[in-house]
Amino acid sequence: MIYLVLTRDPTDPLTVGAVVGGSAIALACVVALLGVAVEERDAALARPRARRPLRFRAVRRGIEIGALVAALGLLRAVDGLSLITGGFVVAGFVLAELVLSASSTGARSG
Repeated sequence: MIYLVLTRDPTDPLTVGAVVGGSAIALACVVALLGVAVEERDAALARPRARRPLRFRAVRRGIEIGALVAALGLLRAVDGLSLITGGFVVAGFVLAELVLSASSTGARSG
């Protein structure tokens, strides 16, 4: 990504897409790694019995953050990012996370 920034024309659409995509992937990986580390630590400290770490949830959240950054970055690149469009994009991701978190708890009605 640094190579692209230093050697390519910043107005080239391919360069902008590669930088936005690379940034999104890098941030997704960092968030997923931090989430897995926190899950591992919390699982080891669970009382009264140890529980299995939920690695899939941490990786899913990393992917969600990467997709959110990519969506906002691409909207900004095409000059379509405003407070309203950004709010709708973020609200959609928040709603998706709420639905996925509620369905993964295993709570059943009835």
